[in-house]
This record gives sequence, C-alpha cells and structure tokens, in this order.
Amino acid sequence: MKVISIVSCKIFEDEIVHLLKHDKKVDEILILKNESSEDIVRKFEKTGVPYQEIVLKDIETHRNFRNFQQNRGAGLILVLNILEIVGKEKNSTRLKMNVYDAILRMALFSDGLLLLYGLCGNVFKDIEKDFNYLDRPLVLLRDAEGNIVDNCICATLGGKKAFMEARKDLSGENKEEKTFMITPMWAANWEKMVVANGFAQSLEALEESKRVFKAARYTQVAKINTGLKYQHNFEPRVREFAAFYEFGITEIKAEQAIFERCYSELKHSL
Repeated sequence: MKVISIVSCKIFEDEIVHLLKHDKKVDEILILKNESSEDIVRKFEKTGVPYQEIVLKDIETHRNFRNFQQNRGAGLILVLNILEIVGKEKNSTRLKMNVYDAILRMALFSDGLLLLYGLCGNVFKDIEKDFNYLDRPLVLLRDAEGNIVDNCICATLGGKKAFMEARKDLSGENKEEKTFMITPMWAANWEKMVVANGFAQSLEALEESKRVFKAARYTQVAKINTGLKYQHNFEPRVREFAAFYEFGITEIKAEQAIFERCYSELKHSL
C-alpha cells in the first residue's frame, strides 16, 4: 500500500472534505485522533465519506504503522493530521514546533506529504530548506505562479495576486476604509483567530481588538463564498463577528483550484 498524508491547520477542514469526497482513488482515509479532529470527523460522517480514526502515540508506533501498511499489497491510504489553531504572533515558536513535529512523525510512514499551511507571517519561510533532506515529497500550498501562499485567506482566494486584486476591488473609491476577509472556518473560529492573528492578547481581552480594527480603518467584513457548505454556521457567525466590530457585510467568491492542484501534485509525486 502507498501512504500519503496531509498535515493541516484546522482552518482548511472544508477544503479537505471537498477533496476527499470527490476522490474515488483513495482506498482508506485514516484520521489521527486528537483534540482538533472532532469537527472534521463530524463533517465526514455528515457527507458520507468513509474514514477510520487511529491513535499513534509515539515514534515507535509511527514506524510500525508503515511496516504494517507495506505488507497489505496494492492500494492508496491517506492519513490526515489536523492541528490546533495557534497564534503566529507570540506563539510562533509553538506553531512552528507543532507543524515540524507533525511532519517529522508522519514522514516516518508516508510516501508523500501535503502541508496545508501558508507562510503564517514568515514562520514557515525556511520550511523547504529545513526539510530538503527528506527522501519523500513534501508538497506546499503554492499559487499558480509557484509562490508559497502567505496565509489561509490568500490560499482560499488563490494566492497573493488574487488577494491584492480582491482587496483593491473591495476598497472601491474610498481608499481610507478597509474590508476584512474571512472564510467559513475563519468565521466559525473567529474569536480564536482574532487572538491567533495578534488583534487581541487573549480570548478574555477580545474588547481590545475593537480598537485595533478601528485603528487599521476596517469598516466591513467580506465573507468569502468558497462554494462549500460543510460549515453550517457560516452566516450566523459572520453576522456575530460583524455585530461585535460594528462592520458592514459584503461577499466575494473563491474557488478550490489551488487546493485541487496541490493535492493532485501530491498524488502524482508518488
């Protein structure tokens, strides 16, 4: 059996469900059970995507997992590791350690890996150099020009160029006012994401983020319509976010091309 793996921030849950729901060539989907996997498990169940949860506690179990799978004959297994939302500001070290540890562990049994993270404020700017010794492909989220995406919003829109164009379109004639863009999963976790992106010191100090948004001249929020419907509370959470910051609401559309292309690259790398 061939084994491919996805290491992903929780923010990209919906994109993963979309990819695997439409991929009939994966024989088994295995989800590493952890504190961040509960929501995507629920989405797989709701959409009828078959999966199995597994627990790999230590390095030895990771090594043994590969040996076991190699003796099972032909086929393709996908192992999914969803990681917690961690701030890239004060907790950048923790974020980097979590992701690097996940890559190292999953490389022990994977024939190829896909990393669903952007640069995250340049936390991962050296990731290619740091893992160039791996004897298996590590596919990163890149735009059509081959650049690693900056963050989850850039990834959803298709890259930095698309992000800049969207921001320009949203600003219109009034260049002084800005629009904050959020995806369905960003909206679902907006309190944590506000802290993770450095707008507030903690969940208990969310009020301080109002001053930050105001100083940055944000006046409305753009909900990014990804075409995916796996996050059921998108609309109410956007309204909640907008009400908290006294923002207007607008909408822009995005496609799944960047995720489909990178996932296809992973499979073709085997």
